Amino acid sequence: MDTIKTASFESLLELAVPDGDGGYVFTLDGETFKIKDTLEITGIATKKGYIIIY
Repeated sequence: MDTIKTASFESLLELAVPDGDGGYVFTLDGETFKIKDTLEITGIATKKGYIIIY
């Protein structure tokens, strides 16, 4: 049986921490990503199997 993961976009945004260089450090499911724009969060979460609720 597969697990369905859902998250609100707002809750994912809270996981993005400014890195001091104009980008963000975003951690999801124990994996850390350096991103330049918070819009990248949707793509990362989708690839990890999340359904995003807006």
